[in-house]
Amino acid sequence: MFDQSITAFRLRKIPVKLHITLLLFIPYVAFVATRQFARFVDELGMPVEDIHVPPFVWGLILAVALFGSILLHELAHSLVARRQGAEVQSITLMALGGVSQLRGEVHPEHEAWMAFVGPLTSLGIAATSYGAFALLRLPPEVAAALLVVAWMNLALGVFNLLPAFPMDGGRVLRGLLVSRVGRSRATRIATVVGKVMAGAFAIYGIVSFNVVLVLIAGFVYLGASAEQSRLAARDVLRGVSMADLMTTRLGEAHPGEAAVDVARRLLIGNLVGATVLDGEESPLGPRPLGLVLASELAERVARQGRDLPVEKAMLTNLASVQVGDDATSALDAMVSGDGKAVLVLGSGGGVVGLVTDAEIQRLMALAALGQDLHPR
Repeated sequence: MFDQSITAFRLRKIPVKLHITLLLFIPYVAFVATRQFARFVDELGMPVEDIHVPPFVWGLILAVALFGSILLHELAHSLVARRQGAEVQSITLMALGGVSQLRGEVHPEHEAWMAFVGPLTSLGIAATSYGAFALLRLPPEVAAALLVVAWMNLALGVFNLLPAFPMDGGRVLRGLLVSRVGRSRATRIATVVGKVMAGAFAIYGIVSFNVVLVLIAGFVYLGASAEQSRLAARDVLRGVSMADLMTTRLGEAHPGEAAVDVARRLLIGNLVGATVLDGEESPLGPRPLGLVLASELAERVARQGRDLPVEKAMLTNLASVQVGDDATSALDAMVSGDGKAVLVLGSGGGVVGLVTDAEIQRLMALAALGQDLHPR
């Protein structure tokens, strides 16, 4: 589900991604705030004629405030994770919170606290905003905006505490259950609860004609399903060597080549992709600039024309693992890049293989057929 995200910026070298649910929700908040702001001020007993800034500007300000609130919510998770020694690979901001992708497993007690600190931050922002609204003498429109920010963060904090995986409450539930029933069973319980609550959200959203709640229900359900799939994949890949997982069907390409020629060469040679290599010589050999995948490259050529140079189509934000790593590290690393592939590096730093969803699905299928993936 994190493939439906775009990397917006980096914070302390951590990619911050915007999920499609946030990209849809923030414009909705701006639209609703624009239409309802004057009426909201009036219902608070404040003089509407004292509004000096146009409502659509307040709508944009409140949408930005929501984005900032979600970012602070997720940064709280990441800071606690780093303090516990975890490596934060990326932050994905969503409509009602976010997800910090960490490398490796986290101690269950630490995971519960890391999950809880996000809603705690949102509730802290809500309390601070309401305190400013109640105690300070401010222009009516500023006071109304602070109250809206307080309500948004109250909803953000309370909603995320619901035990519906992948929201924070679901992660707290899993963290509390791990020591009693083990990580696999705890995850299954948390994801099942998440799916049940997603169904309840969807039914209520349909009955009340609340489109946003239906979208959130879909997000919760897909998140729970994705975590179940990731857990199943980790169970299969644990103990498998990277050499047994990766594919070595890689070619080479160089800047300036036409993408159509590279795509043709890869498809004829039955290659998965090619590393785009810098032409400059170095003691370790040509430096990889990026990677192109055969099927994706052919689609790009069909869409953008045969004159497309290969460097315009290459992927440059790919995560990497070492060939001696456990295969589960490829699964963890995939979410820190663009999610399409992971480079496997040899001891000299050169690319020796590639892992995509196809390689993971191949091992999953072999495991389902009873194949021993851990030869002695």
